[in-house]
Amino acid sequence: MATAVRYVTDGQVAAYHRDGYLAVRDVIDRAQIEALRAVTEDFVERSRQASESDALFDLDPRHTVEHPVLRRIKNPADNHPLYRWVALESPIPGIVAELIGPDVKFHHSKLNLKSEKLGAPVEWHQDAAFYPHTNDDVLAVGLLLDDATPENGCLAVLPGSHLGPVYDHYEGEQFTGAMNREDLRLIDLSRARLLPLPAGSIHIHHYRAIHGSAENTSDAPRRLLINSYSAADAIPLTPDSSKSPLYGRIVRGAPAKVFRRTAGGWRMPPAFDRSYTSIYELQLRANEASTGM
Repeated sequence: MATAVRYVTDGQVAAYHRDGYLAVRDVIDRAQIEALRAVTEDFVERSRQASESDALFDLDPRHTVEHPVLRRIKNPADNHPLYRWVALESPIPGIVAELIGPDVKFHHSKLNLKSEKLGAPVEWHQDAAFYPHTNDDVLAVGLLLDDATPENGCLAVLPGSHLGPVYDHYEGEQFTGAMNREDLRLIDLSRARLLPLPAGSIHIHHYRAIHGSAENTSDAPRRLLINSYSAADAIPLTPDSSKSPLYGRIVRGAPAKVFRRTAGGWRMPPAFDRSYTSIYELQLRANEASTGM
């Protein structure tokens, strides 16, 4: 009988459940990373024709025809076979199954781009505030298309924060896409760990984990292909905002016949299926409102 392939060790599985995140090196080989970079550069070139954000491109305010600057490519798995391979057929779904499996469901994909000297920061937040589920076996996997460093805005995660509450991501009645300022004052963010990793590596974080990233101050880009998954029995409590035909697809194992519920709750997000743009736009609008711009 053939032995099942293992992608991560028991120790790594335990570390993920203890800390709420995990880094795994050399998941995707160099040739595939080079191909992914080339595809991504083609999309950036296509974005020259866009004058405002749309269903595919989230444009940075500094974007021009002469100098295209993207914050995000939306639903990349829907828009190129190589991105789709990463989401559905690469080792990544197998790694997810070892952490929360064996039955795994696809949630959404996105590709965040931090251009050299321009890449926008992402403020401290928890993914759970955006798309709550009936249980907490929900995570995001980021595949690095470039080496990630503190200078170009690598991910920072607060260890163990997935075991705490989901904090309010509102200021008054406005959903900001970032943790409430009052709550942030109560948290020791000096404990956050930066995750500098070489291209081809992945980092995984629990959807309750507090995380963020700084702006890119370096001369090198930092492009991050993100795919989010859940256990098959984790049922979303909000409508699908991605409009992707891949939403809810079983990528490992079988569909759930019974949903599983975790106790506890937090404030519901807005109805993103009607008006969602991106976390960047939410945070930018909130910052402009707070400064009176």
